[in-house]
Amino acid sequence: MLSLEQVYGAITCYLAHRDDIDRYLESRRQDFAAARQAARDADPMFYQKLVDAKKQTPLTR
Repeated sequence: MLSLEQVYGAITCYLAHRDDIDRYLESRRQDFAAARQAARDADPMFYQKLVDAKKQTPLTR
């Protein structure tokens, strides 16, 4: 568990470096999206099977 001091420290760090952190996070989102699309392009049948299975399986929690 984080202390209140650690939470404030993290917020302070983010606010001090907001542009850098936001650019980093956006870059990672783009990298993930590209990798995800490459995986889908490499094996479209597998991902179609996942979509079909998801439609047939009710969500339980």
